[in-house]
Amino acid sequence: MTMRTAALLALAATLASLPAGSRASGPGVPAMPATRLAAGPMHSLILFDDGQLWATGNGNQGQLCDGDTTIQRQPRAVMSGVADIAAGERYSLVLKTDGSLWACGENDDGQLGSGDTQRATEPLQVIDRVATMAASKRHSLIVRTDGSLWVVGNNTHGQLGSGDEESRQAPVQVMDGVRAVAAGDQHSLILKLDGTAWATGANSNGQLGTGDTRNRDTPVQVMEHVRAIAAGSAYSLFLRDDGSVWACGFDGGGQLGDGGNINRDTPVQVLDNVRAIAAGSFHSLFLRHDGSLWATGDNAQGQLGTGDTRHRNRPVQVLDQVQAMASGGYHSLAIRTDGSVVGTGSNGAGQLGLGQGIGEVDRFQAWGGSDE
Repeated sequence: MTMRTAALLALAATLASLPAGSRASGPGVPAMPATRLAAGPMHSLILFDDGQLWATGNGNQGQLCDGDTTIQRQPRAVMSGVADIAAGERYSLVLKTDGSLWACGENDDGQLGSGDTQRATEPLQVIDRVATMAASKRHSLIVRTDGSLWVVGNNTHGQLGSGDEESRQAPVQVMDGVRAVAAGDQHSLILKLDGTAWATGANSNGQLGTGDTRNRDTPVQVMEHVRAIAAGSAYSLFLRDDGSVWACGFDGGGQLGDGGNINRDTPVQVLDNVRAIAAGSFHSLFLRHDGSLWATGDNAQGQLGTGDTRHRNRPVQVLDQVQAMASGGYHSLAIRTDGSVVGTGSNGAGQLGLGQGIGEVDRFQAWGGSDE
């Protein structure tokens, strides 16, 4: 028996002994419900009901916001008074309850919005009066409370939507009337208050949904009657008002969920009766109205939570009693209806928060395992 197998069996035995609704917890992990999740390729952010932000995983660029640059980390509290979170590739954005936006981590392209390219290992304040935001590989999207969209960071493919390909180190305004944003590696999705979805940036795989593969440096309208948007590394998901999910872009791992592995430059319908969507690097998660969680796409690290590592090109149900979820690079997180957090997939840097000595897992396990 390998050490990894033994560790997983021990964890499974611990979980089996817990009463329903319990969560295995290491020293200091809060017992209160979690409310929001964000997942980068190798780090995770968990926001609890009291506004405490916890972080776990790779902190090599300071993306865990606590002044440390240790690569492999276990869960720890890093900030308080937090309202929302977003995780980029090696950086994090944190929205506090007073509407101020804070950032930490890598900043090579100015994605933190600090006006320079110096990384920040501790949170620094960027802008105020913020309603929501999105973090990507090297660019950030910020929606202020007046509906204005501000952008910053890498713009080599026009992903900032500023009408050029000039990167920015401080946020600049590009649009009004915006409700939500999503950021892929090199493209951006914008949901306006009128329910129209817009896209800008790289389009070599059809991820903008414009019916072609031509990049755009100014947002173009893609779809209407949209309720939510999500952006993977080179693909896009749209949740419409009727609960149907539509997808376009790169489909090498089956992340579009339409039954094939063919790139789409126009959105195709994937699933119905959905209330929330999440896009990882190459896998997608769908939360249906009955609380069931469905997954599709690349599964090499067990990130779909199916109990194996076989890719899927159509959504399969993997969990029930779910109220929120997040897709990382090769891992997934979910909040159950009792407020407990579970995760599956890659854990090489501790991004699942399962404790030392546990590598990737192929089924959802309770977050906050002991580090002993």
